[in-house]
Amino acid sequence: MIKNPAFLKLLVAREILDQETCRQLIEKYQENAFEILLHLAHATPSRRHELGRLWSDSLNLSYMDLRTTLFQHELVQQLPENFAHTNHIILIYQFGDVATAALANPQAQFIIKEAEQIIGKPISPVFAFPDDIEDAIEIEYKTHNLLSDLSKKVVTESITIEDISELTKDELQKAAGGKIIIEFVHGLMLLAVREGASDIHIEPGEEKVRVRFRIDGILQDRSKLEKSLLAPIVSRLKILADLDITERRRPQDGRINLKLPNRDVDLRFSSIPTIFGEKIVLRILSLSQGRDIPDLTELNFSKSTMEVMKYVLAVPHGIFFVTGPTGSGKTTSLFSMLKYLNKPGINITTIEEPVEYKLPGISQVQVNQAVDLDFSLALRSFLRQDPDVILVGEIRDLETARIACQAALTGHLVLATMHTNSAVQAVTRLMDIGVQPFIVAPSLIGVMCQRLVRKICDQCREKYQASAEEIRQLFIWEGREVHFYRGKGCKYCNNTGYSGRLAIHEIIALDNHLRGLISRSATVTEIQKYAQKSGFQSMRYDGIKKVLRGLTTMDEVHRVTVADEESAQL
Repeated sequence: MIKNPAFLKLLVAREILDQETCRQLIEKYQENAFEILLHLAHATPSRRHELGRLWSDSLNLSYMDLRTTLFQHELVQQLPENFAHTNHIILIYQFGDVATAALANPQAQFIIKEAEQIIGKPISPVFAFPDDIEDAIEIEYKTHNLLSDLSKKVVTESITIEDISELTKDELQKAAGGKIIIEFVHGLMLLAVREGASDIHIEPGEEKVRVRFRIDGILQDRSKLEKSLLAPIVSRLKILADLDITERRRPQDGRINLKLPNRDVDLRFSSIPTIFGEKIVLRILSLSQGRDIPDLTELNFSKSTMEVMKYVLAVPHGIFFVTGPTGSGKTTSLFSMLKYLNKPGINITTIEEPVEYKLPGISQVQVNQAVDLDFSLALRSFLRQDPDVILVGEIRDLETARIACQAALTGHLVLATMHTNSAVQAVTRLMDIGVQPFIVAPSLIGVMCQRLVRKICDQCREKYQASAEEIRQLFIWEGREVHFYRGKGCKYCNNTGYSGRLAIHEIIALDNHLRGLISRSATVTEIQKYAQKSGFQSMRYDGIKKVLRGLTTMDEVHRVTVADEESAQL
């Protein structure tokens, strides 16, 4: 039993609980303040973090949210996994000679002293929720060496596979059901989660199978496996995705639910037949679930972009699009806007595929093709639910686009995504899919297009003087020094020089002249010329400003944008 009267007083003082509710919980849990903390922690991520900080404050310690913490992987391994599990402790990072460790009970001096003896250095304790520690242990102890060892065991212990096409269903199930292959596939997915990958690629070649992770938008090699491992790995993944393991000639799609001790990670499975065997791509879908939705001020919007966005969001009705390719952060931007708009007295409804973030106070609906619940059907139903704001995960067809425009014209603010390469292209896309110009012009209020670029690693960032050639390519140069930044590469960023991503943006708010151009079915070129005369700043321009701020590099801006005459000379 852990008594902590200071924590209980803080709960009442912060108005998280009233006196009577607090008294009832004390009675129910027999004054065990830690049990009360865990009972209350099953709330929103923001409330959970608030409770974690209050508990830590009451102990004069720090709170650590392990779901967003960067671990020093070599340090983690210094404590045996069994010891970490048994005592709810995990090492996080080391500064100087002191290691920081997260504990469910950071006042347990006997655990800390035993851990210090094991690693041979002093430990500074912080508090983390026990379920977060369990999940972190499950993920962080999956290493490349472990997978390498398991893959060797699979090769020696599994059946010899000369020709995959000759295997029967029973043979495939046997190969996929072995203990080692189960551990390997589970470990592979956990390793991808640990490294923050968005996708896992399993690519058969003539002699080897290459495994790559997409991290911060870039594919990185992780392993090369024996060709004989392909069949059991693919079969195991198909079993997890509830697919036909004997079908190898046609593409297949499915979902995999990776269970951790206290949370699940959803993955989308996709297979295609190639000349060397089936290629598998796993998209990790639900890493954003359980995380706080960032505020608009946390998304690195430029001052001008933020001003235009707030102006657009203040308009009570109309359609605002966020465009960009798959994986460009559109959903994060949209939910930050919903968080900004989510106030008492506002009815917000969303239709998504899938639901990636959960925002208290709004009604979220997920597409369900099994019962024919698609974007257009849900959107039509939303209009009978008295909404103020509607979010449409994606406008893909004429019917959904037409209903969204009608909603905008009848007094609703509609936020939606669309796949276009620029903000200007999105202005004409609704007409391209069949919506009449006289409907598009009054309903559309603005478009923002974005791409993700890699952020320079904070741990190894360095400043350098740009060369004359680099400067002349970007600016009208007067001979002054210009400094850029880059990452040297370190253990925190896997020697890439980058860690994490941020978005670069371009945004257009429609005015009466632009609506007139749309009504006359103006071309993209005509709209582009008018936008530039009106002060429109391209995504490339925004990227270069963020290069000068030391957030990213010109290589990243070049990678995701195309130079044009107007934006090449600032």
